[in-house]
Amino acid sequence: MNEARVRAEMTIEEQAGESPRALERPEPRLWRALLTRLRWRDRHFYPLFNLHAQLCVAAVEALLQLLSDLNDPRGMVREIEALEKRADAIVDEVHGALRRTFFPPHPRSAIVDLINRLDDVLDLTEDAAQTIHLYHITALTPEALRLAQLALDSVKRIERAVGMLATPQFSQELLALCAQIDNLEAEADHVLRAAMSKLFRDEPDARELIKLRAVYEVLEELTDVCKDVATEMEAIVLGHLGS
Repeated sequence: MNEARVRAEMTIEEQAGESPRALERPEPRLWRALLTRLRWRDRHFYPLFNLHAQLCVAAVEALLQLLSDLNDPRGMVREIEALEKRADAIVDEVHGALRRTFFPPHPRSAIVDLINRLDDVLDLTEDAAQTIHLYHITALTPEALRLAQLALDSVKRIERAVGMLATPQFSQELLALCAQIDNLEAEADHVLRAAMSKLFRDEPDARELIKLRAVYEVLEELTDVCKDVATEMEAIVLGHLGS
């Protein structure tokens, strides 16, 4: 084999006196960046999240209207039931969209968890309205009204935070809203404990005690599920920032 042929078969690196290197693969971060760009293309989920969050706010607002007039002349119990059914349809649409898409904007499990926790807010709001209606509650305490107001403050922050999910630039603002929701849930815990202490100390009628206790607990649990929604959003945002 002549010298020209040998040199022709040598790589550039071999001619330079270097050993041939294996074909370099893209850095893992590059793959993650490419995948993230593909995921952000499917934005069908964000309007569904936003609509569900709006229904949460509407339902809790209706609940406060019910609490302001327990005779329910405006039919708030039925209104909340109708809102809950509309929310169920959105949940079904999200699940269907997940089955059809190749590139969801976030991990599939995170999307399922978020929409399910949002739906928990509607379910529990309906539970609270039904509790008041079926137990024939005729009077409420300031503590019950305070718990309901804390729930409304929480869902309004959820609505704002959900609207920021599609915009990574607002991640810090979203996390701040989640922290506020956590604080509201902690405040609701304090209100519940004080309300229970007062109830068992001052209420002589055992039936009224049982009724009010049920109302307190379902209203406080409503702030708990709002915190669960905030936790899911935090996980999504932090997962995106770490990708």
